[in-house]
Amino acid sequence: MASLDFWDHTAEDIRRIAPDSILFQPVASVEQHGRHLPVGTDSMICTACTNGLKERIKRENFPGIFLPLMPYGKSNEHIDYPGTITYSLNTYLSVLMDIGRSAQRSGFKKLVFINGHGGNQEVLDIVCREIRIETGLQVFALHPFVRMEPDFQGVITPKEGRVGIHAGRKETSVMLKIRPDTVKKELISEDYSVDFEGLKYIDYSGKVSFGWKTNDVTRTGMVGSAYGANPEEADRWIREVVDQMYEACVEIKDFEML
Repeated sequence: MASLDFWDHTAEDIRRIAPDSILFQPVASVEQHGRHLPVGTDSMICTACTNGLKERIKRENFPGIFLPLMPYGKSNEHIDYPGTITYSLNTYLSVLMDIGRSAQRSGFKKLVFINGHGGNQEVLDIVCREIRIETGLQVFALHPFVRMEPDFQGVITPKEGRVGIHAGRKETSVMLKIRPDTVKKELISEDYSVDFEGLKYIDYSGKVSFGWKTNDVTRTGMVGSAYGANPEEADRWIREVVDQMYEACVEIKDFEML
């Protein structure tokens, strides 16, 4: 197959390749990322990870094809900041369900979401099961830099590892690698307005879930520290994440439910 991009192919091409191919749908967000990063940060990072996976898939002759990035997601935690474009929960669920239905009608058996935004996680967890129940598709979600992470030990501080979830060192380093022209280096800073110090269960880990908006936990829009960010460390991180994504895809290809 010459192209891994879904929209490069005719309807008959899709009919022919769908039964034996995994369909990938990248999803991300357009939302504020503090004072130093662009609102497209999550979508740009998701695209970089997706492109890395595409290259690996092409090299390994893996049976996959990619829908175009869906840039908007569920970002209403950032709704009080300019630049945030978000679906409501019900709209986002409906859109994702329609993608699953369309994939099933086209003949695909497996659908994989590639997620670039932390706020999409819970929605994707729900929709994977809902699409499965309604259509029979096997549906999975990959979360590069969210649940799939490279080894940050010795690079970021324990505090940043625990609560640096938005526009901190990880995202800033990757953006300095892939789109340095969009990073306002002179505005790089840190914000641990709420650092959960002394708390065992309440933080962003999910041990205890709680509803929060971004301006409940930060004064500037970022959550973490971007100090020390550099493009060199991002090189290794992206490679490690892409390796994890590809290994997961091999398992997805071979995995069959009862």
